[in-house]
Amino acid sequence: MNAVPVLALVLAAPLRVSLAPPAVPQGGVVRVAVTSAAPLASAVLVDGEKRVILERADGGMRFSGLLGVDFEAKPGRKTVVVEGTDASGAAVSAAAPLRVVARRFPVNRLTVDPKFVEPPPEEEERIARDREAFRRAFANPLPERIWAGRFALPVEAASRTNFGAKRVFNGRTRSRHAGLDLAAPSGAAVTAPAAATAVLAGDFYFPGGSVLLDHGGGLMTMYFHLSRIDVKEGDRVAAGQEIGAVGATGRATGPHLHWGARLHGARVDPAALLSLPALPAFRQPGPPTRE
Repeated sequence: MNAVPVLALVLAAPLRVSLAPPAVPQGGVVRVAVTSAAPLASAVLVDGEKRVILERADGGMRFSGLLGVDFEAKPGRKTVVVEGTDASGAAVSAAAPLRVVARRFPVNRLTVDPKFVEPPPEEEERIARDREAFRRAFANPLPERIWAGRFALPVEAASRTNFGAKRVFNGRTRSRHAGLDLAAPSGAAVTAPAAATAVLAGDFYFPGGSVLLDHGGGLMTMYFHLSRIDVKEGDRVAAGQEIGAVGATGRATGPHLHWGARLHGARVDPAALLSLPALPAFRQPGPPTRE
């Protein structure tokens, strides 16, 4: 079957796609808003191989969602496409341009216990188990958004502004820092910045005491180097609820909280979540209405 030209799809049921902001730095978060001239049954944001189901409102006349730009995304212009299906099952489509702006990342030179640069052979099995545990946790995100309102800092602390830093441990270059370090004293309470479900909680070789929260809708946040863990896997966590305490466990040079975030798999700056507008509680919408 021949593909229907995008222009024809847009004329069949006009869509308007708005991105805020239209230019975003590496590691940033984009708000996506879609309006339709006719009710749609569904709308999906297409970003390369990634397909993000957008939240439906106003009987299928409006849709919204968030798009994460990975901190290693290539700078430059790209096209964000939204594909939809109307009440009759016909396909519609529209697009909007997005500019990814290059960001200057720092270089961190750190001195740590040598076992965290070249782990001893007897730790290899544990490290492999750790990686598999995180892989499984990230592989099955909750589809529907749990959180509402605004995101808050998980701990009262000053940021070290080292998101995306190129890290050199004991003179050896290692992985990029896909999180934000928040300097706080050992034992300081760490709270959930928004409602979520705890999908991973335990002690791991490199991140130490760790909690992974799934906020639904493709958003997950991470908390590393904890000295205490107050939740277990499967717990439903309310915004502001204590999930642990600041520590220096794992590969850490001193007490601090490593706060990370992934949005539909993209590693984003968690500080960007703090700038998002308050969102209403998610409600599962009914079927589209017919005129």
